[in-house]
Amino acid sequence: MSTDSAIGTVRKNGFTLGKIEEWPRRKNHWKDGRSAKENARAWLAASPNLQREIAQVLADCGDIGPLRHWCAEPEARIAIDAFPGQQPNIDLFIHGEDNRGPVVIAIEAKADEPFGNKLDRQYRVAGAALASSCRSKAVARIEALRDRFALDLRQHPVPQLRYQLLTVTAAVLDEAARRASGRAVMIVHEFVTPLTVQKNRERNANDLDCFLATAFGHKRPLPPGHVAGPLYIKGAPALYVGKARTIL
Repeated sequence: MSTDSAIGTVRKNGFTLGKIEEWPRRKNHWKDGRSAKENARAWLAASPNLQREIAQVLADCGDIGPLRHWCAEPEARIAIDAFPGQQPNIDLFIHGEDNRGPVVIAIEAKADEPFGNKLDRQYRVAGAALASSCRSKAVARIEALRDRFALDLRQHPVPQLRYQLLTVTAAVLDEAARRASGRAVMIVHEFVTPLTVQKNRERNANDLDCFLATAFGHKRPLPPGHVAGPLYIKGAPALYVGKARTIL
């Protein structure tokens, strides 16, 4: 797939985004050199084409042809269960179509921020929330994810998996199922900036590789520009996990 093969739009709440000031943002995350702002800049600079490094990753996936059209939504809330409370917030969610039909793509942008809490810590936080309010479904959400990915929380290295990798993967798989797509793509887009630290980027690479090995049995390191897959969990569409890297 060439980097300019598909023309699309970046939209939020019905409006096409064309300027950095229009991009939705989360408090304390909007800084030069950090992932949220650099992700916005990258997509606005590329529009109406796919962002270059993302297009290169998709080109590595033989099961996805050139997209005929696509639409991306930043800061997208995607439901992964029926529990109340906040659902996963995806940095950029893309609905596209190639000659085989619909494709859904979740972009998780990172400078050197971690993929959230480790699963054992997230479980402790959820337990504390349940102890303070019997209406909390935080523990139930973790246990649903555990069952979905067939994980044993007592078995190493499951407690060390990053919670955010579970939720973003669940989100893209569920959205693919809702849209009758047999293909879901999750891409980690790493931004290397003057503010990033190599050891933190290495930690993220190790955490992603550990997740792929533990949840899907994919035991080879995933280098930038490439895709792992198809990967499967019971009852879900085929999953492809890719890594992109932009050096600023």
